[in-house]
Amino acid sequence: MNKGIELLLVNSFAPRQRIASDAALENGLAVIRTYLEERDVSVHVIDEQRVSRVEEGVPKWCTWLLRKLVKLQLNKFSACFKPFAAFALLLAWPIQSLALYFRKHYMDKLIDNIATLVQTDQIPFVGIKVWGGAPYTWSVKLAQRIREANPETIVIAGGPHVKVYGEYVLAHNEFDLAIMGPGEEILEDLLIKRRSTPGKTVYLELLRQEIDSFPLIRTGHYHEQGDYMFHSFTIPNYRAIDMTDKVWFHTLIDGLGCTWNKCTFCSHTRQNTHYTPRPIEEIKEEILAMTGRGIAFFRFSSSETPLGHGRAIAKMILDNNIKMNYSIFARPAQASEYMYESYRLMIRSGLRAIFLGGETGHDEINDKIMNKGVQRKDIIDTIQCVKLAAAAEGASCQIVLAMIYPCPVIPGVTLEDVFTQNVSLIKEANPDAVIINPPGVFPGTGWFDEKEKLGFKLGENFVNELMNYEYSIYKPVEFWKKMDYTLNDLDMPKILKEIGRLNRAVVDMGIPINISDDYLMMSQAIGYSSKANLFEFKQTSFVDIISGTCNYIKEITKKMNERSRILAGSNPNNRNNRAQPVSKE
Repeated sequence: MNKGIELLLVNSFAPRQRIASDAALENGLAVIRTYLEERDVSVHVIDEQRVSRVEEGVPKWCTWLLRKLVKLQLNKFSACFKPFAAFALLLAWPIQSLALYFRKHYMDKLIDNIATLVQTDQIPFVGIKVWGGAPYTWSVKLAQRIREANPETIVIAGGPHVKVYGEYVLAHNEFDLAIMGPGEEILEDLLIKRRSTPGKTVYLELLRQEIDSFPLIRTGHYHEQGDYMFHSFTIPNYRAIDMTDKVWFHTLIDGLGCTWNKCTFCSHTRQNTHYTPRPIEEIKEEILAMTGRGIAFFRFSSSETPLGHGRAIAKMILDNNIKMNYSIFARPAQASEYMYESYRLMIRSGLRAIFLGGETGHDEINDKIMNKGVQRKDIIDTIQCVKLAAAAEGASCQIVLAMIYPCPVIPGVTLEDVFTQNVSLIKEANPDAVIINPPGVFPGTGWFDEKEKLGFKLGENFVNELMNYEYSIYKPVEFWKKMDYTLNDLDMPKILKEIGRLNRAVVDMGIPINISDDYLMMSQAIGYSSKANLFEFKQTSFVDIISGTCNYIKEITKKMNERSRILAGSNPNNRNNRAQPVSKE
């Protein structure tokens, strides 16, 4: 007799792709399933975040027509002749609305199907991995529908959105519980308790008495002690279905936290324990497990991979003759021989992309507003050091520089001063790509705690609006949904226009914008390396993203996955697996 499903895990998703790598391997839910199944718990995963699923529910004629119209909007003639671009936009607008109607109808139907499954099988627990914006709105609807269909089911929110917003996710009682931090050990504990407790009401009261932060359960680095319900890492066991219609790069936990952990704008400061490196032997074991499955592309997940830990990982990779590519998050620092040699070692071992948080080119703002702990010279020198290291190794290692603009200012410094210094920094550093982020004010950060002092004015419902906000990239910013949110004399449309002004200045330097480290990994995997290549990659994938189609992204995913299989197969223990495709079982 088959055991019924004890835990249903659902990955939330949006009506449209946001970036080309949205459909990367879902490591978080695979980790939870692997851990619990090893302990004889029956777990089922529903994951709609896949490359071609973005077109599900929309008629073929609609996606075909919309794609044609979007291409018309973005072609060179439209770029030169604004009235024609406006006309193309007006033509596309009703088709966009119709496509989104069909898509949302499909997403609502999926909610009904999940709720029916929960009710029919009397599933006691549903865990939803919650992402921001439209996926959060969808998650709330799913949670409400499940609780209507089967009131005894415990609905739990987890994932990135909970780590950023914490208790605000539970403000309107859409979820019974939320887990901030690693979920596998606490879910095992919750399941065991539920088996011996009669009824949901009694069960939740028991948890209320036992857990101080109920209904928000803080685990791992998010707990005051830093290890609550988190004592070991689990290597996810990807099944064929987990890899089907997915981009084959694996998010690898190389460590937890950040060595600095003091930036006033950063939600990672919710973690109570500073950086903890993961043991090298565990990282090696996970890499070998992944390459054995044909996966050779990795994105290291910690807020920062410090040079010392990066060197140790690189040495392990080289000592074991492992063939792989990976990207990291890094902090700028004072350039030195140690930095140069560290990056040479990492690049030699397969480092191919770096996400570098610079925030601003104005030293006083970085110090007094961001509390970044670095100066513009550090940002420039770090980027140049990586370039020199890559040249010495004869390999590509591309850098995306992330910045925040507009931002709060201090007496004696104007926003124009910050703009000028930002342009100067980017011109001198010459990164491979730049991302300009808006000045987000997230709960639990220094900016949120001192919002009035910094010049922010937030409406009473601001946090809830922010949690649900979805950027309408197919519309001009003037038509985006307004939020009750200002920074000094800038309301949201003015903030977006300031971002656009800096973006145009960056593009005028010949540097592509809004390309992250995962984009860089994907583009390199299919043979793109120059900035001109990146512009082409961005432009072509942007057609897919705006139109809600997947023509190009399917093509590059196929190429990248084939490259991953070949690279993984070149490892000594995997050569027999080199050409074996993943089945669609």
